[in-house]
Amino acid sequence: MKIAFVGAGRWALALGIRLAEKNLGVSLWEFNPANLDRLHSTRRHPDLPESVTVPPTLSVTDDLGSVVAAARFIVFAVPSDTLADVVRQVKTLNPKPQALVTVTKGIEPKTLKRLSVTISEALPALPVVVLAGPGIPRDVALGDPTSLVAASTSETAATAVRDAFTGGNLRVYSHGDVVGVELGAALKNVIAIAAGIGDGIGLGINAKAALLTRGLAEITRLGLAFNANPLTFAGLSGMGDLIVTAFSDHSRNHALGVAVGRGEQTTAALAKLSGVAEGATTARSARALAGSQRVEMPITEEVCKILFEGLSPHDSMGRLLGRSPRQEIWK
Repeated sequence: MKIAFVGAGRWALALGIRLAEKNLGVSLWEFNPANLDRLHSTRRHPDLPESVTVPPTLSVTDDLGSVVAAARFIVFAVPSDTLADVVRQVKTLNPKPQALVTVTKGIEPKTLKRLSVTISEALPALPVVVLAGPGIPRDVALGDPTSLVAASTSETAATAVRDAFTGGNLRVYSHGDVVGVELGAALKNVIAIAAGIGDGIGLGINAKAALLTRGLAEITRLGLAFNANPLTFAGLSGMGDLIVTAFSDHSRNHALGVAVGRGEQTTAALAKLSGVAEGATTARSARALAGSQRVEMPITEEVCKILFEGLSPHDSMGRLLGRSPRQEIWK
């Protein structure tokens, strides 16, 4: 079995290393020449521990055609704002995998479509599987146990991806609620930025617990507007991924929030990150999507104001605390 990763960032590498240990054929496409040269010369990624090296059985190349050729699964692992262009490149190669998989977490910023929809529209004949859950690449690469969820409208495709990726320190569950899994995976990054901002300004654990709980509530509200199952958000791609992203020192979204909470400008904080904090892009998309559905997402709204409009985190906290009292319900 060959599994192709379109993208060779830390998450693709962490998953690829684990799959290679199962004696599966793994190939990764890296479009950036500097990153490709570094991987070839050092056999490691700067955001992964020094002890984690890319095994010789794992191929990394800039030849997209050779990567996707004869692959049973093609896994898209590129930033959300480049995914549409990359999918179009893959389409020209006329691939014939059993399924397409996305591990990118976000919302397509131009169309506000879920990323699986973006992929399906370009390659409608192939089933798409969303692979998500609490997966900090560093810990996965080190061998720490974690559980993910493979969601698809095709039970056959979801089961096939589940079985292929399960093994070693990875346990994967199959799921049928693509909307819920995908929105939970994308929107938790926004709430994790909010949690980081709270940590940056020195809020305590009570505030963080309340913020995460109410953040999950507004994620669920938006999910319900698109007919997601509310129970999905209590699962791996909702609560599970939110917990790890909001607490891990190796979460870029949390790190961005901490930096902004401590007074750094958004552009400067983003520039210091070693990679992409998807929540920054997703925050704007989520605000627009919520507006189109008339769904209240007050925490997401405040994250946008802090990141892009220069408003004070303390003022945002005051606005959230000053909202009219109401019942704790999902509506």
